[in-house]
Amino acid sequence: MKHKFLVILILTVVLAPIKRVFASGQSWDFDSKSTDGDGVNENNFSLDSGTWDVYDYGAKGDGKTLDTEAIQKAIDLCHKAGGGRVYLHNGIFYSATIYLKSHVTLYVEAGATLLGSGDAEDYANTASDYPTYDGDYTSKALIYAENVINITIEGRGTIDGNGHVIDKRKLTDAYQYPSFQHRPRIIHMRGVENIQIRDITLKNSASWVQTYQQCRNLVIDGITVDSRENKDIEQANREHSVKHRNTDGLDIVDCELVRIANCYINAGDDGIVLKSFSPDKACRDIVITNCVLSSGASGIKIGTETTGRFEDILVQNCVVFDTYGEGIAIMTADGAIIQRVNISNITLRNIKRQAIFIRLSSRNKKFGTHTVTNSPVLKDIIIHNIKGTRLSPLGCSITGLVDTPLENIVLSNLDLEFEGGLTDVDPNHQVPVKPNGSPVGGMFGNYLPSYGFFVRNVKNLRLDQVQLRFAQDDVRPAMICDNVELLNINGLKAQSIQKTSALIKLVNAKEVSISQSRLTGNGAVFLEVKGEQSRDINLVNNNLKGVEQKYVIEQPLLKGIVQEFGTIEK
Repeated sequence: MKHKFLVILILTVVLAPIKRVFASGQSWDFDSKSTDGDGVNENNFSLDSGTWDVYDYGAKGDGKTLDTEAIQKAIDLCHKAGGGRVYLHNGIFYSATIYLKSHVTLYVEAGATLLGSGDAEDYANTASDYPTYDGDYTSKALIYAENVINITIEGRGTIDGNGHVIDKRKLTDAYQYPSFQHRPRIIHMRGVENIQIRDITLKNSASWVQTYQQCRNLVIDGITVDSRENKDIEQANREHSVKHRNTDGLDIVDCELVRIANCYINAGDDGIVLKSFSPDKACRDIVITNCVLSSGASGIKIGTETTGRFEDILVQNCVVFDTYGEGIAIMTADGAIIQRVNISNITLRNIKRQAIFIRLSSRNKKFGTHTVTNSPVLKDIIIHNIKGTRLSPLGCSITGLVDTPLENIVLSNLDLEFEGGLTDVDPNHQVPVKPNGSPVGGMFGNYLPSYGFFVRNVKNLRLDQVQLRFAQDDVRPAMICDNVELLNINGLKAQSIQKTSALIKLVNAKEVSISQSRLTGNGAVFLEVKGEQSRDINLVNNNLKGVEQKYVIEQPLLKGIVQEFGTIEK
């Protein structure tokens, strides 16, 4: 009996690998030296792990020899066998464009590097029906995938785009505009379902670091992006070192079911950005959480390219610091419908343009062969629990258009400290409308007439428990609301100085409630009301101790438009 059991055990150990080989479609003749036409052994993979080692297909890993063919061979055979892992380890693998295929995991081991070629001509322009950023061509990429399923890039290794080398090999001019035609991205995926990008480091891209377009069920977890060509944030010119290469950290274009978590992104352009190139597609069902970002443009952004829909988006528990552009930006410029966006638990530090920028405009740019422009909508936005310091004197803005106002915006539990320092500005400064302008935090000029929030053309805006202050004296009001209807300000605590015309300035504001709010500092006036359309303004239970004048009303308005209830004056 014991001998029979031993025989069965031996047969099990011997036959199990052969069974796995049959299941994978590989040859079982291990003694033969089966090769393809190039003399490459197609059976060189690990039976135990389903792994295709690129060295077995001719890779050198010396950082000088192009390993593109060997890596692609491993990918093709892995895919042909039904899937598995293509393994890069113990070397620097110099490569041009490689194409990922269904059920393939590209694994870059710790200490290993996939290094992009320094010659832009080595990267193919792959024909595609998907619309591109500008024009009809397909962008170049180091890693490309289109219309496949179940692909993964992971490992503790590095993928280096070699962008600084490509930058020196000029094809047309110093900027090679448009950069997406000449400069390869590191990762570009289109129409892919079930993607996982984990733990990898992406660095030194020549263009957008990674782009996912019309993909579904995408997980990006624990990656590091280090692709910032101009690193000194305190320089006045963000291109103080070299011309920037549009190195967005992460671009999500018309994707659904997306989870981005636990990433560190240091980008030369936008950090994490959601875009739409197609008016009939959407960025939908997206969660961004537990990320740390620093960027040469905006930190967390919806836009600028916005033709379709952005719906059901949650951003939480993130840090944005040392950023040249906006900390948080939400915009529709090209007809997008944006709704149900919830942003919470964010810290902002050292933001050089606007801390919070929300904008609806009508630039109406089209992409690819699309000819339709949707009617823009921006509504149902919640921004909650934001802490900011060293914020630019540009402050924050929330602006729509007269015939297309923003709707249903909630800002709650905000604590923002601005650098301030503007003491000699025109109190009647008019902010240009720029309905067709490209939306960016500096689009209205070098300064706004308020140090905290400038709000225009909004319906149903609520600010709850908002604290605003400045590091250096600033003569501007904390808040200006122009053509705003259904405005509810509760628990505002904002700083003001003696020379400030008023803490809050309302222009053509209707159905307004300001409650349980107070002025800090030595400001003289709490509220200023202007505009013939202003009406139904209620002050409820505000603490106005020490304020010289509670409100000022522009003539010929009737004083009856402002009603007071429960004001604390002593």
